[in-house]
Amino acid sequence: MHARALLVVQFLVLLALGVTHISALQYSLYWHYVWLDTFTHFLGGAWVALVLVWLGVRSKITTSYAGIIAGVIVIGFGWEVFEYIGGIPREANFFLDTSIDLVMDVLGGIVGVAVGRKLS
Repeated sequence: MHARALLVVQFLVLLALGVTHISALQYSLYWHYVWLDTFTHFLGGAWVALVLVWLGVRSKITTSYAGIIAGVIVIGFGWEVFEYIGGIPREANFFLDTSIDLVMDVLGGIVGVAVGRKLS
């Protein structure tokens, strides 16, 4: 039952992330609301953490808090590389923006681990 609850919460977070991201792209909201990018990174970090907790529960492998956050950081960093290689428009302060994105990934990951552990 716990794995199912984690799966449902993952789906809801991913749905919120997907709707926000697609709407932001469709209506240029990322350029009108600068904070929206940080919100999507928070949701993304939470989703990745929930997935990692869920995978641990499903495989009956004990996952450490630090290991899950490390996974969130790796995925977040990979996303930033993807944005860079993909030529996604960047702010003039690229390093500050990237740093904030990674911090929000980690904060979302912390919340995701907390929720995931509570449900598992």
